[in-house]
Amino acid sequence: MANKAPSQQMSPDERRRRGRSTITWILLMLAFIGVIAAGTLILTFFGMLPTLVAYFVDNSKDKSAAFTVGSINFIGVFPYVLTLWGGLNTANEAWNMIGDVFILLVMYSAAAFGWLLHLAMPSIISSFVIVMQQRKVAQLRGEQKDLIDEWGAEVAAIVEMQKMEKQEAHMEHGFDGIEMEMLP
Repeated sequence: MANKAPSQQMSPDERRRRGRSTITWILLMLAFIGVIAAGTLILTFFGMLPTLVAYFVDNSKDKSAAFTVGSINFIGVFPYVLTLWGGLNTANEAWNMIGDVFILLVMYSAAAFGWLLHLAMPSIISSFVIVMQQRKVAQLRGEQKDLIDEWGAEVAAIVEMQKMEKQEAHMEHGFDGIEMEMLP
């Protein structure tokens, strides 16, 4: 018997209860961390606000914008968290750090760089893939030329004719099985 995904096995009530349970645990952990390390919690919350915005703005299923922005944003926040850990890890010290415009500039600039990465990478990757495909086509054309030299132009002509016949057959039978509604 094939195993189903957990979300397919659970009823909506079970999912709702599990979601409430998860939220409850997260709130309990935040309260615990707030008591133990209030400064770290405050600094991380205000430093990671762009990630929270990216999470709510991103409509994709995998939340890639939130992941990209959050990763780079955390890189901008982490040195100041280490500074807190190395000194006074108090709420007052965290508020002093948040009040420093330079620190906020570093944190939010890191998040902005994450947004730039998220927005620029698809076009960079697609350009890279296009160049790789063009190189592959050039390589295959070279191999085709070598094969034509070896086997003769007649073989290439036969292949081209078969290709044309397939295209013609496709054009003739392309709409078979498709019912089209007639407009009044």
